[in-house]
Amino acid sequence: MNDDFARPPPTVTYFAISILNSRTFRINTFLLFATVVPLLADPGLLTYIPPQYLVLYAAAVKVLNIYLRTITVRPVAIIPPGETVAVEVAKIVPPTTTEAD
Repeated sequence: MNDDFARPPPTVTYFAISILNSRTFRINTFLLFATVVPLLADPGLLTYIPPQYLVLYAAAVKVLNIYLRTITVRPVAIIPPGETVAVEVAKIVPPTTTEAD
C-alpha cells in the first residue's frame, strides 16, 4: 500500500523578517499613496466608482499583497524591526516523471 498521501509534506525552516524592514512593504505603501491620490482627484472616475470604495479597494489590495508576501520564500511577520522568527514552510519538490511502458 502506498502511504505517500498519508504523510505530511516535508517542511523547510525559513526566517521571517519584520514587515517594517521589508522593501516590498515600503514600496507597496508608497504605491498605495501614489495611486489613491490621483484617483481621488479624477472626477471622471468618481462617476463610476464612489470615492469611499476607491479607498477600500486600495486598502484591500494592500492587505492582500501583504498577505501574499507572508507566504513567499522570504516571509515577513509583524515583529519588531531587527528581529526574525522561524517559520515552517512546506517544501516544494519537483514532480517525478514516469515513462510509459
